[in-house]
Amino acid sequence: MSTRKAMAAMLLGLTLTLTACGGAGNQRITMDDQQAITRAEEIAHQALGAMSPKPLPKRDGRYGVGACLADSGPSEREQVHISYRLEGVPGSVSQQLVRQARDAWVAQGYKFKTESGDGDWSKPDPYVSMRTVPDDFWMELEVSVRDKATGDGVAYITVTSPCYFPKSGKTASPPPRALSADDASQQRVLAHSSRIYDALRVPHAPSGATELRTVEDDSATYVHHAWATAPLTEDRAARAMARARAYFEGSGWRVRTVPSRMVALHPADEVVAQLAPGHDGALLVGITGPAVAVLRAEA
Repeated sequence: MSTRKAMAAMLLGLTLTLTACGGAGNQRITMDDQQAITRAEEIAHQALGAMSPKPLPKRDGRYGVGACLADSGPSEREQVHISYRLEGVPGSVSQQLVRQARDAWVAQGYKFKTESGDGDWSKPDPYVSMRTVPDDFWMELEVSVRDKATGDGVAYITVTSPCYFPKSGKTASPPPRALSADDASQQRVLAHSSRIYDALRVPHAPSGATELRTVEDDSATYVHHAWATAPLTEDRAARAMARARAYFEGSGWRVRTVPSRMVALHPADEVVAQLAPGHDGALLVGITGPAVAVLRAEA
């Protein structure tokens, strides 16, 4: 049995049309890590400074410098991601804070990517996505409703830098070592896992527990990575799942919703991702891909 057929049999009998997945070339952007963090914080505080009443921003999810999530495998590029949960204010003003922040960014000349409901602010959970010009930092504003009866919620603000090459002067990283078959398989699955985490835009489970293991059946070997988000309210979980679907569909994955879960297949890497709600409100995420050694054996 081929690797593709074995994976389909193993993972819910998923039948999807496979097509090639293209990608645009990367523009070469250079900056140092501190410049990227400083700029991201500047953008966030342009929004925070316009808010009234003043919230208390608390870090939410990832913060700081990490690998470029658009790159698969070892990469010289880096990326900054900062996210804040806005606390210390009544839940009834969360929508107002998002609107004030949006207006502050508009005044800076930043451009819209997405505005939920085409500017319909009658909904209790507005979502706004923008980018800076010309340096192309991406920003999101959203409200997670905690009380459906009153519309009270918590506002979140996120800023993500473009991927960049660190400027000279930083301590150089050693060149990437040659990957074994096991290493390469794990790198591929973990790279997809990181991009899905970035698309969900919700915190990891507080314990940070993950599972990375090898799975075998009668005819093939796979690498499987499993993890969970923090417990989420129903509306925030639904919004995160919608963002995951938008990411999959925009990145060439083939998506199918089956009872109680979403399943997506990456056609080029033959990696399958599954997202499902847990009993405590967390989202459970599993990413499975064929071992490189198996693919090479069939070549």
